[in-house]
Amino acid sequence: MNRLHDNLTRAGKHPICATFADGARLLVLPEHGRLLGLYPDDADENFLWTNPALRDEASARAYFARRGWSNPGGDRTWLAPEIELFIGDVDRVFETYAVQSALDPGQWKVAAATAAEVRLVNETRVRLHRQNRDVGVRLTKTYSVAPNPLRDVAGLQVAGYTLATTLEVESQPGVPTRLGIWNLLQLPQPGTMWIPTRAPARPHVVFGAPAAGELTVTPGLVRWNMAPPGGDAKISLKPQPLTGRVGYSRASDTSGMQDLVVREFSVGAERDYVDALWAPPHEAGWAFQSCCVRNGAECFNELEYHAPAVTARSGEAVIRDESRVWAFRGPRDAVARAARQLLGDDGIA
Repeated sequence: MNRLHDNLTRAGKHPICATFADGARLLVLPEHGRLLGLYPDDADENFLWTNPALRDEASARAYFARRGWSNPGGDRTWLAPEIELFIGDVDRVFETYAVQSALDPGQWKVAAATAAEVRLVNETRVRLHRQNRDVGVRLTKTYSVAPNPLRDVAGLQVAGYTLATTLEVESQPGVPTRLGIWNLLQLPQPGTMWIPTRAPARPHVVFGAPAAGELTVTPGLVRWNMAPPGGDAKISLKPQPLTGRVGYSRASDTSGMQDLVVREFSVGAERDYVDALWAPPHEAGWAFQSCCVRNGAECFNELEYHAPAVTARSGEAVIRDESRVWAFRGPRDAVARAARQLLGDDGIA
């Protein structure tokens, strides 16, 4: 943690280190509006993926000085629908895909930084490509303690946090605006995504294709073994079968240990999910995605969820979302017990 903090500081950034009362340690990068590091109180191995360019001072400085979007890693917040905010021309998706600087890195300001919470605010304007107009938004993110739900499982290092996200959207007379919070958690490769389901699920491939045998679907679980080699790929699920918890497991860099990261989020089939597919007829209503990026210098796996949309009609519209992330490290049998308790009997064997 100290090394990453120092590299960022020497690259001209202003990282915030927070240690919560339960011992969880967080490294927040306010200039990019994201949580970049998550550590237990007695170890310095990050549970999250960070860009390899941040491993030393010189490459970190060069990375942030270059043109184009910078992806330091960690847990970030975007807005949905993706085809409205990130794709300039739906007939030429990959040629016109671009991250709006208003969202990332954004214009984030530190509103609070204490032993109990870190709060960031981004007040900006974003471009709606299909509607050919701009709209004002205010995003507020607060990181605070997430109590350990597994105090009865021994032998585990634990760290966690609660992320409360608020989206405020300005109204424009006669023009409704539907936007949703989209939180994306980046994790190191290789690993396995575990998506428990209440009923049989039908993951939709957004782009690419999982390699043969990587993706398995049973009545109670979608499992994706996300590892190189292969092409980039992304899957999406509707809210109906989701339980509101998703896990990701991998072999820890600490010899003989296993990592498990679990995200808990609110989900409901009756809610208004606005994220849409890239291909006609651009079907909307997707609540969860998982993405595997395994080409180029920046390779990671991603656990993504959407909050229901807010529709601005008259006055300012506001929606609030809360999720929790718990990370565990320990011997495989202890991690498997944690997975079964949090994800169900179809969790890690």
